[in-house]
Amino acid sequence: MPLKDDGDLIRGLGYVALYAAYLEEAIEDIFFAVVKMEKEQNPKMDFWPISQKLKYVDKKMKEWHNLPSELEEFCSYTEQLLSLLENRNILIHGRIYADKKTGDTLKPARKGCQAVSAVSADFYKLADQLFAALEPCKIAKSALRRYKEARTRNADCAD
Repeated sequence: MPLKDDGDLIRGLGYVALYAAYLEEAIEDIFFAVVKMEKEQNPKMDFWPISQKLKYVDKKMKEWHNLPSELEEFCSYTEQLLSLLENRNILIHGRIYADKKTGDTLKPARKGCQAVSAVSADFYKLADQLFAALEPCKIAKSALRRYKEARTRNADCAD
């Protein structure tokens, strides 16, 4: 159920932060499952930014054979997830300034990015999108378990 936009920028920003944290957790669960399946042993990977972890997952899954449709769909969703996380970064790391003449303004922290009007509806919309993005992650996590079991069975049969 979509969040109700009550016009409160800070509450909307809070939802963005919370739902983005849930999404990052879901992506990390997938990432660590893939790392385990790949038998990677690099502790530095734990400290990668979430975007790098997501790109790693996408790359590795695309290398696998007989990828289930749920994981193919997840890979096709990677760019959208990256975009959502980038939009989250803009809001979370940006600064909101109130101006009685021009209205609230969001100034991104990145150089070269233009200040834009800060509109609560945009914040709530992003929060809803972040929350909705959890579903493909849940589906992928479940499909990963089944894929891992199938790979293990196939490896056992080959021995």
